[in-house]
Amino acid sequence: MRPLDPRLVRRSRGVRRLLAVSVALGLATAGLVIAVAYVVAQVVAQRFDGEPVAALVTAVAVGLAARAAVTWCHTAVSARAAASVKAELRGEVVDDLLDPRRLGPRPNSSRVVALLGPGLDAFDGYVGRFLPQVVLTALVPPLVLLAVARADLLSAIVLAVTLPLIIVFMVLVGMLTKDRIDRRWQALERLGRHFADVLDGLTVLKVFGRRQEKGLREVGERHRRETVRALRLAFLSSLVLELFSTLAVALVAVSVGLRVVEGDLELGPALFVLLLAPEAFAPVKRLGAMFHDSTEGAEATAELLGLLDHDRHEGAAPAPDLRAAEIVLDGVVVRRAGRSAPSLELAHTRVRPGEFVAVTGPSGCGKSTLLSLLMAFDRPTTGYVLVDDVDLSSIDPVAWRRQIAWVPQVPGLVPGTIEDNVRLGDDESGRDDVSAALRDAGAADLPLDRVIDESGDDVSAGERRRIAVARAVLRVRRGDARLVLLDEPTAGLDASREAAVLATLRSLDVTVLVVAHRPETIAAADRELRLTSRMVLA
Repeated sequence: MRPLDPRLVRRSRGVRRLLAVSVALGLATAGLVIAVAYVVAQVVAQRFDGEPVAALVTAVAVGLAARAAVTWCHTAVSARAAASVKAELRGEVVDDLLDPRRLGPRPNSSRVVALLGPGLDAFDGYVGRFLPQVVLTALVPPLVLLAVARADLLSAIVLAVTLPLIIVFMVLVGMLTKDRIDRRWQALERLGRHFADVLDGLTVLKVFGRRQEKGLREVGERHRRETVRALRLAFLSSLVLELFSTLAVALVAVSVGLRVVEGDLELGPALFVLLLAPEAFAPVKRLGAMFHDSTEGAEATAELLGLLDHDRHEGAAPAPDLRAAEIVLDGVVVRRAGRSAPSLELAHTRVRPGEFVAVTGPSGCGKSTLLSLLMAFDRPTTGYVLVDDVDLSSIDPVAWRRQIAWVPQVPGLVPGTIEDNVRLGDDESGRDDVSAALRDAGAADLPLDRVIDESGDDVSAGERRRIAVARAVLRVRRGDARLVLLDEPTAGLDASREAAVLATLRSLDVTVLVVAHRPETIAAADRELRLTSRMVLA
């Protein structure tokens, strides 16, 4: 694990400010440590010689107070920086997920919740404590070694030899710890996905009497075991660091004590070395103790930055009018990271203006990926999507999507009336237009004033689809939408309502692509575009 991901420094102003302040306060801390140790050594040495030490005692008190003040400032600045970084990253992730230029599939919602919740909470340890301690560990020991070398070169050599050994052992322990933390994070993500899936299907599970306590208990127990293993390793690593640092300080103390007894070293420098020797190891020990706190934050950082590091649609060309535009997919292949087989493979196909095309094929053949390409949410790995000989990747995605009406498998609803959900921000269409759209979508039986609650659980799957189809029909009738993309719009509808929806889709004077499995939908289309796992058969 890298102590600090460079991407975090580039993205976060809070981290840059924290590092700058930490360097300044780290230098002040190192200077105060050395100064206090020197003054204390002089106090003891002069006291042995019978000299007055009142002024030196005052200086020690001032130095200790100054060191406490610097430490408090460092802690306060670090805590504020951690809160600032968490707010920055949360805002950036949310903005990125809503960015219309974002390419590629949206991440799993449970993964995002886990990252923005428990993942970012770990930033308090990572940004608030670990990163400032990294700066102190980089600054304090070298300066302490230089001060010790001026007083006693042999002691400085002993410290310089033993200090890297402790760092090596800390790195070895850290490598093992990272593996444990990775497993714990995977267990937490699995627990979140499982819980979210259970909540989504709670109604169905209840209807069929399927209980999920056992599955949740097993996933939760796996997370608990990984957490306990990580904590056990953290306690063992603290023991290793304490043991080796104590042995190193003991070596210095024995060497200094023998030479003071033999008269080869004066009492003042000897005391100065003895006081500074533990301070050379103290930042490293604190860093080791905080390392386990930081691993979760570092893992969350990598995951969050991974969400943000993706391609964006940078097209700016005006969108052609889809009422007369021909869409050509030429040699299109879409590959996903971590998958050997392509998600979609198209040799060559054309979608002509006003054509009604039924997209068919087995599950996993790329039907949803094809719709994602046409909505400019994705980009081919190889090949081209051309609109009147213009590459779709060069077209302004916002202007392009304004011409598209999209009906997904599970349409989204907003709290409000059915009329509000059909309009969805359209204030120009009249009430009669909304009623006509519902009638064309086979939903004349749905009252406009019926209220849909926030969860949408009071709306059946068939009603959802009919509302979404009515929404698309309203946009087409107004002239906004010139390409209609639908994913199983007639699933869950009876024969009469399905016939009404298909008749409406046939009557629309726009290009229509519908993902279909039902024979009635396929028969209503002008032609079938059948996808397989390797190629398209048009």
